[in-house]
Amino acid sequence: MAAAMRNSCRGLPAVIEAAVEGYLASDCLRVVDRQVHLVRDRAPRLPNTHPLFTDLCEPKSPARAVLKSLAALHPLDEAAPSLIADCVDRGEDEVLETLRALAEAGVLLPGPQPNSWRFRVPMLATMLASCAGPFERRRIALLAVRVLWHGAPCTDPDYLPERLVDAGGLVAPERAAAQLLAHSASDVHDDREARWLLAATELTTDPTRRAAALHRHAVSCAVGQRFGSAAESADLALRALPHELSTIPAQQLQLVYVAGLAGRGDTTALHDFAREGWRSLPGGAAARTVTRAAALCLLDRWREAHEQLAAESQQWRAESPATAAFGRAIDQVAASMLGTASRHEQTEDDTSSAAWPANQLVTNALHLRGAAELDDIGAHEQWDEALDAARSTMAAATVHGRAPGRTPMYREAVTILTARGRLSRARAVLDEARSQHLLLPHLLAGPAADLERTIGAHDRSRTIIEQGLARAGAHGLIVGTGELWLHLAEWESRHGDQMAGRKCAARIERIADRVGTTTARRNHLLARVLVEHDPAAAREAVELSRSRRRKVELARTVLIVAESGLGDPGLLREAYRTFGELDALIPRARLRLLMRARNIAVAGRSATLAENERLLATLVTDGLTNQQIGVVLGTGAKSVEGRLTRFFQRAGYRSRAELATAMLRDVASASA
Repeated sequence: MAAAMRNSCRGLPAVIEAAVEGYLASDCLRVVDRQVHLVRDRAPRLPNTHPLFTDLCEPKSPARAVLKSLAALHPLDEAAPSLIADCVDRGEDEVLETLRALAEAGVLLPGPQPNSWRFRVPMLATMLASCAGPFERRRIALLAVRVLWHGAPCTDPDYLPERLVDAGGLVAPERAAAQLLAHSASDVHDDREARWLLAATELTTDPTRRAAALHRHAVSCAVGQRFGSAAESADLALRALPHELSTIPAQQLQLVYVAGLAGRGDTTALHDFAREGWRSLPGGAAARTVTRAAALCLLDRWREAHEQLAAESQQWRAESPATAAFGRAIDQVAASMLGTASRHEQTEDDTSSAAWPANQLVTNALHLRGAAELDDIGAHEQWDEALDAARSTMAAATVHGRAPGRTPMYREAVTILTARGRLSRARAVLDEARSQHLLLPHLLAGPAADLERTIGAHDRSRTIIEQGLARAGAHGLIVGTGELWLHLAEWESRHGDQMAGRKCAARIERIADRVGTTTARRNHLLARVLVEHDPAAAREAVELSRSRRRKVELARTVLIVAESGLGDPGLLREAYRTFGELDALIPRARLRLLMRARNIAVAGRSATLAENERLLATLVTDGLTNQQIGVVLGTGAKSVEGRLTRFFQRAGYRSRAELATAMLRDVASASA
């Protein structure tokens, strides 16, 4: 949002304000975590009578009509004035005179060619063009397409397809459809490409070309996570044009259809499909089997998917290369979720021409990930970037649909927000995640338990972990359970039940032997640290994390080791620096307590005091009680009360509400 404004509004407050108003009117903005996101590729729409426009010229003046036409035609350079004259029913000389006057007034700048013009503020052109009505827009587009088809130059490669979309059936439909398909042949699956492909499906009457356009539109929308549109185009192609589809597009469309149902949250339709609907799909039995397996995965029914693919393995593996490649990709993911994949299957790299698009579609459109990736939590090294990406994804999901495989994104966001002391925001993200259909929801149990433990709700933390393990066990899932058993081992060891802690460690060891990932091995080593206080396991866990060159994972490992009374001072200082780079206020506070208890100096007394006060202010703003704040800071409620009194006196605040207001204002200023 900030980039769009900075580049197009030239820093002019009146234009920025009008653009925000226009984006709101076009339903293009969403607020997530107190930040605004641009979620649609649409022009901000303002009425003709908006003050921004009336300050330029009167609505019915010749200059306004010229400006509106120029807004859509200026990329045509020297061809634009004559076209504008046709649009406004005036002579070309009169139009040129008006354009020169507008340039003298500072509205326009000379373009790259003689008698060509550009808007000084690009956003002004965008908003003026959006004021045109449907008939006016189609007429302007028709004129632009005609001159381009007669050889007029244009340096903007997207200009012709956009005008073809606007012109619709006013231009030669088959030629327009062919050019829209040609212009959309890229790997950028954005709103613009989807718009061009959809227009091509509506323009062409040739069955083969229409089937190709529907296929490409469906796949583009699925990869670009526009699930409703993906499902609609896939369904239309499969029902209306099944005989025009070759094997690979037909299989892809079947998978896109079920991904679209899942992405738009239509679990009822997805259940119906998995029960009986899959039997009526066009094509062979093998393709239907693979598609049903994908639907079962998207319903979190991994064991059923794996069993069906195993039972009918000979059939789908002997089918076309596309069906076999999709089947292998889905089967490998399901097997890794269940902990049944062999080491060869987990690392297999199928480079056949059919497998590469299969794996890309399965991972990007169906949003299925392997066990190794899903087991890694908090491994992202750039926390600000991770949060920005999560916010943008959550904002876009309100418009385009929610990918069911985004559980790791929510998990990462909750982990980061909790570590930074933004506990109410972390809880809001958790609530949003729980409100939708997500795959592997037990993966949220770890960060949810951490959030409860942070404020001292230890029994609630344990209950969440047990519920997560029960859910995973009911579905036969192994992925992510090592982390949950580690949480439980920590709870048992800290509450004095060493026998229960050892049982948890034994479960983690069996999981590590079964899945064979480095994350599983690390979990087993840390379980031995927590339950047995094993210094050799502590050293190995630290070295294993260091060998993976993941600073965040290493810092988390050191924190667990240190809280078990192990680890040398250098490790604690290294982890303390890493958490400082991440602005992880709560792990830093926990490490400071450990370092002081072990007489390890914490450098920077004044900086430490400022950080403690910032954490205190953050927790107060989040609405925590003094007792909860005391749990976070490792002190009592009375001590927190004294700290708050001194902080208020030094900072000039009179109440918690005043502090919270100031903190929120500072956050808003930083975001802007």
